Amino acid sequence: MSLYDSLARADGHVKSNKIDGVVVGIVTNNKDPEKMGRVKLKLPIRECQNETNWARVATLMAGSSKGTFFLPEVGDEVLVAFGDGDMRKPYVIGMLWNSKEKPPETNSDGKNNIRKIKSRSGHELVFDDDKSSGNIVIHTNKGHTITLDDSGSGKIEIKDKSKKNTVTVNSATNEIKLQSGMKISLKSKSCSLLIDSMKNSVTLNSGLQLKLKAQKVDIEAGGMMNIKSGGLLNLKGTMVKIN
Repeated sequence: MSLYDSLARADGHVKSNKIDGVVVGIVTNNKDPEKMGRVKLKLPIRECQNETNWARVATLMAGSSKGTFFLPEVGDEVLVAFGDGDMRKPYVIGMLWNSKEKPPETNSDGKNNIRKIKSRSGHELVFDDDKSSGNIVIHTNKGHTITLDDSGSGKIEIKDKSKKNTVTVNSATNEIKLQSGMKISLKSKSCSLLIDSMKNSVTLNSGLQLKLKAQKVDIEAGGMMNIKSGGLLNLKGTMVKIN
């Protein structure tokens, strides 16, 4: 027995293409020719054997070129309501999981700490509301991550998929740490700093002027040292001692 037949027996809830209440539907098309974010649906109703008209999708926020954009995929199960009960005016008012298409989290511990947005390809935005270790994590499907960690004194960490290249901002130690498996490069329009572990070298270039200033400066070479100037070379101190 179809859903239509069941409803029709219940005092005629389906009458003359009118439906009271909501119906579960399947998305068949999400390429809206008018670019309004609408979808077409297949409904388990005898009077609607073909696709529905284009159905507008209820969302968290909507406005002129703004709002949240989460269009259901073709094949997704959705909850459908009808304007004035008219089958010709469908609205998608929510998306549904089922026994085959399950949610990306299980809440197996019953604490309901995790809020998650996960895309079709596996990109994730995760909110962990655990009081002792709460954080926000962004994952890409290739394994890159950004973590905003509120546990302890808190830190912000960016890691690439290899986990060898990281940027860490540590609030506990007031430290910003850059770590690379190969090179670290800082560049501006005319200046650059290159730390190269392959060549075991550090190269600092300035387009015009380079200044080093401190109470004490030590420069030491384990082998040869060259000091060269294309112009005048000044060496000045209260005392100048060579050897």
